Amino acid sequence: MKTLGISLMLVLLSGSLVSPIAILSAFATIQTAPLHPTALNATAISGTQIFLMWTAPVNATQDGVSGYKIEMRSSCSGSFNFLVNTTTTNFLSAGLTNGTCYQFRVFAINSVGISSPSNNATASTLSVPSAPTNLVAKAVSSSQIKLGWSAPSNNGGTPITGYKIEKKNGCAGSFIILAHTVNSSTLYSDTGLIANTCYLYRVSAINVIGTSSPSADAIAITNSSLTHVPSAPTGLHVTTVSNTTLKLTWHSPSSSGDSPITGYLIQRNGTTIVINTFTNQTNFTDTNLLPNHKETYRTASWNSVGLGAFSNSASGITANSTSVSPPGTPGNLTGTGTLPSNLGQLISDFVHDRNALLKQERAAILNAIHECHAEIKNASHDDKKQIHDECKAKIKALREKYKESRKQLQEEFKQLREQSKLQIEDDKIKLENATHAASDLGKEIKQSEKENEQSVGSIANHESVIKHFDNTTNNLAKEIKHVNKDLKKNKGKSEGNKKRNHNQED
Repeated sequence: MKTLGISLMLVLLSGSLVSPIAILSAFATIQTAPLHPTALNATAISGTQIFLMWTAPVNATQDGVSGYKIEMRSSCSGSFNFLVNTTTTNFLSAGLTNGTCYQFRVFAINSVGISSPSNNATASTLSVPSAPTNLVAKAVSSSQIKLGWSAPSNNGGTPITGYKIEKKNGCAGSFIILAHTVNSSTLYSDTGLIANTCYLYRVSAINVIGTSSPSADAIAITNSSLTHVPSAPTGLHVTTVSNTTLKLTWHSPSSSGDSPITGYLIQRNGTTIVINTFTNQTNFTDTNLLPNHKETYRTASWNSVGLGAFSNSASGITANSTSVSPPGTPGNLTGTGTLPSNLGQLISDFVHDRNALLKQERAAILNAIHECHAEIKNASHDDKKQIHDECKAKIKALREKYKESRKQLQEEFKQLREQSKLQIEDDKIKLENATHAASDLGKEIKQSEKENEQSVGSIANHESVIKHFDNTTNNLAKEIKHVNKDLKKNKGKSEGNKKRNHNQED
């Protein structure tokens, strides 16, 4: 104002004229203190740095903001202290302490003065996580201990990237590093241990800032090495499902070897068809088999230590191509059933099955050869040899498959022949028994006819006796009638005598 007054006075003294517009323009250039900055934001980017950003005051250009003053208070409490002056609308605050809360505010500055403060912005520097909790160690076999724990309640402001696992062998001495995991899983399995040995564990969490303090210790002792694999499964049974499918069922082992069952190995005809089912289910369905074919199975259990003993063997036969025959019915040569009475029909069916198998084998091999030729024809020069070798292996496998099938047919034919011999011998015995039975029956019939004749004579005698008894009864009835008549007559005479005697007394 003082400067303006002097300027006007000089103008008047000089005799110059000043218009009202010029005076208003001079007043418009007057500066004031700036408004406060807005939208202050604080973001932690490391364990020692926090990045600040804000928006300039709305009158920054008009009032000529020349810079900003930043204040900070540590632990987000107490008084604000001057931090720095800057001419930009952002600032990186460095040299801070890990895991500490900081609060900031910003002022705008121009030649007239300083603004009121911006909003307060709060951020905590990143830090290492807090310690994991609830660590548990459990022995599952003679050579394995499983660990489990809870993630830290505070990850330090950045995701957990892994865990450091330490242990003491024999629960003594110093901790040694067992593993550094590279994921957030809170499970770990320590294997290759010694039976009947004590082990002590602790776990620390890791993030990009560093490693936490360790968890509380956990202790476990491995099991005895005497029982380390499962016992044998029991009750293996094979059921016919269709002409190409058999179903196996069994009971789990009575002893799992102090370690959970992790699966079952299954063999068919002495060859392993499933190395590990990777399930504790006690059933399996075997498909794509040949019709009217016998298969023999056995199974064994896996646990974390190894493979246990094999179960009993059990056999089943797929149905023929038209029907499913349960054990003991015609068309089935195994189990507790008897040989069908239509032996000729069974032999005819067997020959038909043999011819069908040979035809099927020929068709499968020819089809494989045609496919191989097509693949080789369309393949590049570099791939032809590999495809040729693969085709040879495929055809060889087909031949082996049908070789085994033919062998089984031969075994069935041998069994059929043996059972046929037994059937014939059994029929001879039955015929002899039937002849003896017929002879005995003839004797019994003759004896029965003789007894019938005797019975007829006896009946005639009985009829004579009955007739004589009837005559006797009639005669006796007549006699009883005469006796009753005489008794009635004598009674009349007695009453007359009594009456006469009474009159005489009067």
